[in-house]
Amino acid sequence: MATRNDSLNPNSTEAWTVVSRRRRRSLKQQQPKRSVLPGPETLIATPSPWIPIDSFVDIERRSKLLQRMESAIRRLECSSFYRRFLLRLRGHLVQHGLARALSSALEIRMVVYGVGSIESYDPSRLQLALAILLRRDLGLAVPYLEVFDPILSATECAVMTAFDCAVVPVDERGRREVRAPTLFYMPHCEAALYDGLLEANWRPSSLNRMVVLGNSFSAYEQFVELGSCSGSASVEAAVKHLLLVRRHVTEVEMEEAEAGAGSQAKQDDEDGIFKAFHDTSWHFFDLDDDKPMDLVKR
Repeated sequence: MATRNDSLNPNSTEAWTVVSRRRRRSLKQQQPKRSVLPGPETLIATPSPWIPIDSFVDIERRSKLLQRMESAIRRLECSSFYRRFLLRLRGHLVQHGLARALSSALEIRMVVYGVGSIESYDPSRLQLALAILLRRDLGLAVPYLEVFDPILSATECAVMTAFDCAVVPVDERGRREVRAPTLFYMPHCEAALYDGLLEANWRPSSLNRMVVLGNSFSAYEQFVELGSCSGSASVEAAVKHLLLVRRHVTEVEMEEAEAGAGSQAKQDDEDGIFKAFHDTSWHFFDLDDDKPMDLVKR
């Protein structure tokens, strides 16, 4: 166990390379969680310094939250979901994508955006638990986990530090420029956050070094293409870069299907695991390093 220091039709292949074998929910339920439709100010927001609103670490709350996080890690690690997740992680498609992003580098950075309040919500604790376990089981050297969510409290930051996470002191709005191989874990983040990440790295050499474990890109595209939901134009604006690069992304669902998938899915629902990870996929980029982005075909 890791320890601390102290949807839409996913089988469509017209625009995406998608590996999909498990069930999906209806369109209404397929909208990625927390995908608040952004206004213009969200789309052009720039990074800014950040500190928790509350500067005081409550020792009693910290102790209780440490125990709850340890419990979440144990629960996830022992789940059938995590077994399926490891099968996918160790499979050819994910390993090939990781190797391509890594190239000749010896380590990969890991940045975690948008887990939310781990003190208030069980799905947030499970999402952070996955990041902690993934760092251990990735099979690659990960120096540390960089974590950021603007709603984190000082007590939550202290707990994350106890699990060897580094809380980023800047609200980057997702605009982290990739200078070395980097895995971005972005569970159920806003569409604008993904677009900001792509825009900040809008060149083949950077995109090819990125791996994104987060909301299904193909689900976003199909949501826009259906055009039957109110606000779809705003979603399209928020994912404009995603739609441009879609043909150069291989998407792989985060867990491998096994026999008896129906009963496993039911158990995941009962354990609250499905709520934390539904519609989450691996995304790997494959572009010609020498080709200008304005020549990339949709």
